[in-house]
Parts: sequence; structure tokens; C-alpha cells
Amino acid sequence: MENAIIFGSSGFIGTRLVKRLAGRGVNIVAVDILPAREVIPGVRYLTHDVRQAVPEAYGLADATVYNLAAVHRTPGHPAHEYYDTNIFGALNVTQFAGVIGAKRLVFTSSISVYGPREDVVDEGTVPAPTSDYGRSKLMAEAIHRRWAGAAADRRLVVVRPGVVFGPGEKGNYSNLAGALKRGMFAYPGRKNTIKSGGYVDELLSALDFALSQELSEVTFNFAYPSESTTEDIVKAFGKVSSVKTEYPVLPIAPLLGIAWCFEAVAHFGFKTPIHRERIWKLVRSTRIKPGWLNANGYQFESDVETALRAWSEETEGTFA
Repeated sequence: MENAIIFGSSGFIGTRLVKRLAGRGVNIVAVDILPAREVIPGVRYLTHDVRQAVPEAYGLADATVYNLAAVHRTPGHPAHEYYDTNIFGALNVTQFAGVIGAKRLVFTSSISVYGPREDVVDEGTVPAPTSDYGRSKLMAEAIHRRWAGAAADRRLVVVRPGVVFGPGEKGNYSNLAGALKRGMFAYPGRKNTIKSGGYVDELLSALDFALSQELSEVTFNFAYPSESTTEDIVKAFGKVSSVKTEYPVLPIAPLLGIAWCFEAVAHFGFKTPIHRERIWKLVRSTRIKPGWLNANGYQFESDVETALRAWSEETEGTFA
């Protein structure tokens, strides 16, 4: 029987991965500091903080180890928290993988390692992170590569995903779906911001493909090959649901001013998700080319529209 150990199993991607592997009959140990969103019979769920050493008893023979654990919301955490979790997590997971004799390790990094930019980036682009999240992810990549280089029979897959969406996401696409359903949306700054990414199931298929290549190391970007602007994504929602798709563009300056006011209020202890950096993230493009996947013959099974349709059908139109 195939074995897998998944760190960060209660997150959006981790939950989907556990369900996918369990459906294939894989023997799974699911590890997270948070409770599972969905408990699947036969899966062994363990509570653990990856900032601490991982007990050898969590191991399974010949297991593929997945490290999805991370502090990722940015901004939203003190700087040290990104390093505490993402660096110590990488150190502890790779040490654990070495102790149990694991031969295959999958690590989810981020396109944040490239830094904010409007030009197209592929796997050959030199990383230039500007955020603590991006810097901590790039450092974590190096830690995983050190593990891979310590033995000739070890296999490492590192994926740098764009915006990943799908059931359980609770992020950018879910927020957009909610705003469109309420008819309370406006384009921040412009309509032609390019946002690269893909459906969560497509991401997991890409990981399967990378693992199947049996290479000593693969680092690849994950995003659909065709670029989509914010307007394209809004129109795709319109094609798979009844939401309207014609909305105005709001100038960026007043949005930043409003965000600054919310940041000022936050200094007095009032929690708010509104921040100038989040406004800028909505306006900046992320143009990610899946160069390795394209060069190695990976066949994408979906695009933005078909993925949104699958999401709508699974959640009965709620996009929850």
C-alpha cells in the first residue's frame, strides 16, 4: 500500500490532498496544529506544531512526505512568525524525513519568491522576494534542497503556485464570488491586472505528474498557461453563474486612503483585514509561466472557466 505523511493537512490544499489520496487507497498520516476541516475514515490525524521536532513515531515505511505547513497570510503576521513557522517547519520536516528514511518529499513554496513584478516569470527567473513571507519561503526551499542533496536516492518536488482556488479556499476567489453574488464589486485601480493561478485539483494533478518523473529534483511554477485578467475572471464567473459582470473601476488613490484609515484604527486593537498592501496586491499583476510543465508535456485538464464550473457544481453554486 502507498503511504503518505501530510504536514499542513488541515489547510485548503492539504484538505483536498488528503481527500484525493484517501480516495486512491493511500495510507495517510495527516499532521496539523489545527483540527481537520473534514475527517475521512481511515486517515490517522495527529496534532503537531511543525516549529517543534517531529516524533519519529509519526513515520510510515516508504512514505511520500508532503510539507504544506506554512504561515502565509500577508500582511497579517509579525515578521518573525513567517520565519518561525516556515523555516523551523522546513528544518523539522526534512529532519523527520531523514530519520524515517523517506525518499520522496513534496514542498509547496510560493510565487512570492519572485517578488512583485509586472513581467512574465518562469522557473529560470532569479528570485527576488521583498516580503518576509517570500524570503522565508525561498529559505525553506534551500533547506529542502539540502535534504535532497544528502543522498542520491532522494526525490524532491518544489512547487511555486500562483493563486489556487476551489472548494474550501476562503481567499481571493471566494471573496470575489461573494462580492459578485451581492452585486457589490468594483475593479480596484484597473481591469487588466493579470492574475495567474489554477484550480486546486489541477495543482494536485501537476504534483502527481512531477512525482511520476522520478527526477532527483523538480522546481516548477503552477498556473494555467493562458493569462487571465481580473476582468476575464469576472466574466468567467458570469458564464458559470447568474452574476452580473459589468462593474466600474475605482481609482487606486482613494482606496489606499481608506485602507490607511483602517490601518490606523487597527493600532488601537480593532482587527481589520483592510490594508494598503492588500490593495496593492489586487492591482499588481502576477504573470507566472508554467515553463517546466509545458516543456515536459503536462496536459492541463481545465482552464479558469471549466474550473469555476466544476467548483460551482460541487458546492451547488455557493463557491463556499
